[in-house]
Amino acid sequence: MKMNLKSMKLTETETQQGTNEVSIHQYDTQKEQQITMLPSANSATAARMTGDHVMNRKRIKFKARVTSQSRFIHKLAIASLCFVLFLTGMPLSGVQAASSSSAMSSIDTLYDSITALERVLELQNVQIRALRQQNNASLKGVQERIRQLDTSRLATIQTALKQLENRHAPLFKRYADLGKRIADARKKKDDRHVQSLLLERNGIKAQVEAARAELKHKRTELAAARKASTVRKQQLRSLLQPVQTLKKQITSENKAITAAWKIRTSARKGYHAAVRQGNAVTALAHLTVVYKQLGQVQTSRQKILNWEQQITKTIQTVASRPDLTNG
Repeated sequence: MKMNLKSMKLTETETQQGTNEVSIHQYDTQKEQQITMLPSANSATAARMTGDHVMNRKRIKFKARVTSQSRFIHKLAIASLCFVLFLTGMPLSGVQAASSSSAMSSIDTLYDSITALERVLELQNVQIRALRQQNNASLKGVQERIRQLDTSRLATIQTALKQLENRHAPLFKRYADLGKRIADARKKKDDRHVQSLLLERNGIKAQVEAARAELKHKRTELAAARKASTVRKQQLRSLLQPVQTLKKQITSENKAITAAWKIRTSARKGYHAAVRQGNAVTALAHLTVVYKQLGQVQTSRQKILNWEQQITKTIQTVASRPDLTNG
């Protein structure tokens, strides 16, 4: 509801209504002259012109009524202030009257400013929401890429290690079995059998040691690859740490917005109560608080929008790193 407080426009409304009545009267006079000039033989034409005249006259009256009603509604808020003052019957001093008039004029201007500011806040809200959704999706994607980093390379090394273990398993089993048989033979003090088993075991000992060395090398390679991958992931995640810091700042700023919005809501209620009481000065005071709090909300939302933009840049920087792209 936009409140226009200038009394000049109320006079313009009355003048416009008077003009509409004059237009209708002039229209009636012209139509009567036209009908009088028609020959009596053309009565059907006269009747038709009379009918058209009635319809057109109704249209003019309807348009005048719509214009008047629209302007009346537009002035309703400020008229309520004046009406309450009239009903109270309390005379105002010259200073009070001037103060009230000045307040009413200021309310009109301030209300325009609040309306414009609310449009800015709506636009900010849409921008923040869209950017936040985009950032959350991008962050989730980058985090998943980091988690999957080196997965393929580590799987290849692990598969190779498993194949080595399977290939050398029979050799290791044979070597272990020979060791057990040698121990049993020594318990039985069968030296001849012990020497035979030792000969067989020592024959494959070099193969066993080579197999063990190969497995040890592969296990070392796998452990080193895992450690390197962990370090890389930690480094990449540390590059995303500013995102969490910015998110905490956004959460804190949202709390400030909530507090400002509560004050704004309370001031709105006070403003409407002052309008009902016909107190223009108090209404202006409450409306000023509304405008101030909306300004604080705008400032906070601009901060949040800037932080969301910083989050976007941070995520894009990490996502474009070669060690992540080629991982």
